Amino acid sequence: MKRLPALLVLILLATACSQPSSNPEITGYRLGQIGSPVFGLDGVTADLTLEIDVKNPSKAQYTVESLEAILYRGTETSPFANLVMQESVSIEPRREATVALPLQARFTRPLALLGGGFSTDLSAYTADLDLTIRKGSFKKRIQKEHVPLDQLGSLLGQTATQKDHEKE
Repeated sequence: MKRLPALLVLILLATACSQPSSNPEITGYRLGQIGSPVFGLDGVTADLTLEIDVKNPSKAQYTVESLEAILYRGTETSPFANLVMQESVSIEPRREATVALPLQARFTRPLALLGGGFSTDLSAYTADLDLTIRKGSFKKRIQKEHVPLDQLGSLLGQTATQKDHEKE
């Protein structure tokens, strides 16, 4: 009988956490700033920024702790680049904001980069993703293979669309 109140509290917490209106919603995303390629001993690298428009109606702060991805161009089966998030990023509670994920890309086929360039159109790529998100003390790890990057929002359970990259 002593466990019944604890069980009710757990059920209420689970119900509150599962309410779709309280979870962050990705409303758009685009590839932002692309740094100049750096040619070094470990290959060709470049810094990128993935800009994500997020609406967070909940009281909780979310943190994107890590993101690693193997990027494929079109229907190719050999990797085009490896992406690694450089630092964690927070999504503040009760706000609408654009969150910039700082990424470093290591291009696995530099000659393909020189020949075909790097498109800012995310629909040109698929990726194997390993993403870790924290909400308070709870952590969620998402691992998916061959995800079309223009469907990134639906992967996270939202209906986001890629917004056009505007050059300044």
